[in-house]
Amino acid sequence: MSKIPKIVPWTSTEEYMSVAECLYSTDTSERKCGVAIVKAWRARARVPVAIDATANLVEMTIAGQEQRQGLTINQLRHLYTMALIRFVNTIVDLEQKGTYAQSIVSLAGRIGMPAWFVELRHAGTHEQLPSLVVLQSACNQALYWLKDYYWNKQTRSLPTDTQSHIREAISKYVATQGNVPSKSEGRKVNKKLIVAGQKALEAATDELTQLVGNLHSDAVRLYLVPVLLEPGFLVPENKKMQSFFPDCKLPSAIEAQWKELLQWFAECWGESLFIEELLNGMVSLLTPDSSELGIFELGDSSITRNHAATLIAWIRWILEAYYAPSNSDAQSLIAIDDLLETCLRNPGYYSRSVLKVVSDIDPALKQDLKPFVDYIGKALQALANIDEKAKSNSGAKSTVILSEVGMREEEALMEQRLKAHFSLTAANDQNDKLEADSSMDVDPVNTAANVDIAVNDAAVDVTAATAGGGAAAAQLAAGNSSRWSYVPQSSWSACAIGTLADNSIPPLDWPTWVDDIPLQIVPA
Repeated sequence: MSKIPKIVPWTSTEEYMSVAECLYSTDTSERKCGVAIVKAWRARARVPVAIDATANLVEMTIAGQEQRQGLTINQLRHLYTMALIRFVNTIVDLEQKGTYAQSIVSLAGRIGMPAWFVELRHAGTHEQLPSLVVLQSACNQALYWLKDYYWNKQTRSLPTDTQSHIREAISKYVATQGNVPSKSEGRKVNKKLIVAGQKALEAATDELTQLVGNLHSDAVRLYLVPVLLEPGFLVPENKKMQSFFPDCKLPSAIEAQWKELLQWFAECWGESLFIEELLNGMVSLLTPDSSELGIFELGDSSITRNHAATLIAWIRWILEAYYAPSNSDAQSLIAIDDLLETCLRNPGYYSRSVLKVVSDIDPALKQDLKPFVDYIGKALQALANIDEKAKSNSGAKSTVILSEVGMREEEALMEQRLKAHFSLTAANDQNDKLEADSSMDVDPVNTAANVDIAVNDAAVDVTAATAGGGAAAAQLAAGNSSRWSYVPQSSWSACAIGTLADNSIPPLDWPTWVDDIPLQIVPA
């Protein structure tokens, strides 16, 4: 992409706009909700200073109105003053970009901040605190200033259900466009029908234009591209109008139906934004993230082969219209680096077809991509042969993986390790057996015997109880004994975290004898 991605704490543009509406709502509960969401944003990532200042000022306004927790007038004056000082400093510091520091008054004038905000900051910092009435009025004025100089420039009014509105507007436009008679048919068709079709097309165009004008650039990726890639839009639901492998040619009727609209979208947001987002969306459908076990799958089961062939045909059309080959003098309107990386990272039948399309469009890249295309093709053919052989032998559909033999060997090895570790044998009471084996304080190899564990020539007698309460808590016996024992579950009692069953704190000191153990280097 030509743009560097930016990490933001909100998940979508609509969430961002809803918080703005909450912060400037007349309902106190909604304003509290907006402040709470901004606090959650602070935990996710860095919040822009304008949003942070807005939330602080709104929170102070609510506190002043409710005087929560019995705040005195003097306490409120200090809180208001600190919020206003932070507001001025954080906003003005963004303009401090030169080699030498400039005065706050000049920087504030540059961004359109009223000078009396700076004077109020100076008074609250170096002079006597302003009165509560003045501070409350300044807080409200600061919120209005932030709304005019930040929020109104960032937010745009989107419908409640943006994706549904986009879907309806595009469907209406495409349908009316197809119903308008052409000039060659004008003599055969009633003039009233022609006029009615043209008016319907103008109404659909105006509705779509108004919607597109209100869309934020983020909405292209979040809403517009997913709608265009749904069945019934760029890929028609009628299978006869879809493309087919291996040619992947785009039907002329589909191209004529969508060409003008796609070009208009590209003009609205720029080829580098809309076209590249559309390409990435198509490639994401064709090349889902591959797992380590099925990296050379024949295709994604979520889309049909004809659907995939139509998407590849659209990719060819887009590259022919907006991409200039590497060896040409023309400047390419879009970049395909992300497309190539996605296809090479997720090899498969569809990604191989996309790489072949790129090779046809750009002969300079053909030599570089040829080894990858050939390798993916050979791998797919080998796996297809194995799959066909397995189907003929078993008569059932089998799942082909790259390292099936290795997985079986690893599974057998893990099973041997489990048996060696747990020494699974037949027992009369299987539940008690499993509970005893799950303990971390005793070796489960012999749960009926006393095991002597030698630690620096000091033996610790460990007893495993096999009857009674099953698995029980390990507790330190009374006195100074180092003996550990298991007690029945019926005798368990509640105790504080970090203490033993008798509410005593175990010694947590690092034993001195550990320092005397020599290091043993294990030969490689």
